[in-house]
Amino acid sequence: MKKSNITVFIEVFNEEERIESCLKSFSWVDEIILFDKHSTDRTREIAEKYATEIILVPFCEGSENVVNNITSHPSSEWCLFPTASSLMHPDLADEIIKLTCDPNFEYDVIGMPYGMYSLGIRNSKSPFYVSHKYTLIRRSKLRLSTILHHEISFSSAKVFTMPLISADAVLYHCTHKNIDSMWGHILRYCKYEANHDEFLTIKRTLVDVLKAIYTILFRRRTILLGMDGLALSLGYIGYFAIRFMFVWDKIRKNGEVIYPEIRKKIDDLWYSRDVDK
Repeated sequence: MKKSNITVFIEVFNEEERIESCLKSFSWVDEIILFDKHSTDRTREIAEKYATEIILVPFCEGSENVVNNITSHPSSEWCLFPTASSLMHPDLADEIIKLTCDPNFEYDVIGMPYGMYSLGIRNSKSPFYVSHKYTLIRRSKLRLSTILHHEISFSSAKVFTMPLISADAVLYHCTHKNIDSMWGHILRYCKYEANHDEFLTIKRTLVDVLKAIYTILFRRRTILLGMDGLALSLGYIGYFAIRFMFVWDKIRKNGEVIYPEIRKKIDDLWYSRDVDK
C-alpha cells in the first residue's frame, strides 16, 4: 500500500554535507529517485541509505538530467522535486499525505508553504522570499523544460495552495550559506543561462535588472532590513546584473579576440625592429 502516493526526484552533485538531512526529511514518500552527476565525495554512499534508486547522469549546471530521464522511470501519481537545499517539516508532510492519498482530492498541483532562506535570512521583505512552492504535481500534468530555474511546471488550472499550519511547518530551502557560496552559484548559473537560453536577449536581461531594482526599492522594500537588507539587495541585483554582463559579453568582440590582436601587433613591431637591426 502506498504511504504517500509521492515520488521524489532529486538531482545532486557533491552534496555530502547536506544530503542526509535532506533525504531523511523525505523518507515518508513512496520512493526517492536520485540522479547523481558523478559526485566525487560521499554523496552516493550516504544517499544509498535513503534512495530507492540512484542513477548516474552526466554533469551539467542545469537540471536537464531530471527532465530527460523522468519519463523513463515509473513513479507514483504525484511527483515532488526538492533540491539538496530542501528540508521538509514533519507536520507539513502529514498534511501533504492527507491530500495526496485522498481519492476525492480534485487538484493537480499543491502549493506547499515555503521557508526560503538566503544567507541565513528568512523574511518577507527579502527579494528571495516566496510564500509557497508549487513543485508537488500530478505526473499526468507535469510540463518539463530544460530552461534553468524553469525546468518543472504544470499544465493545469487546478492548483491548491496549502494554508500555513505554523511558521515552522514549511518546505525549507536553505541556500547561499555565505557570500562565497552565493557568488559562486550566481556566476555559474548566469554563465549557463547566457550560453543555453536562446530567448535571453540583451534587452530582456537589462529589463530584468531594472525589475530587480524596483523589487528591492518598492515591492519588497528590502532596504528596511538594514545591513541584512543591503547585503540581500546587492546579491539579488547582482544576479541579474551579472547575467546581463554575460549576455553582453557573448555578443561583442571581447578580450578573447582583441588581446591576441594586440599581442600580434606588438610582436610584429618588435620583429620589425629586430629585422631593421
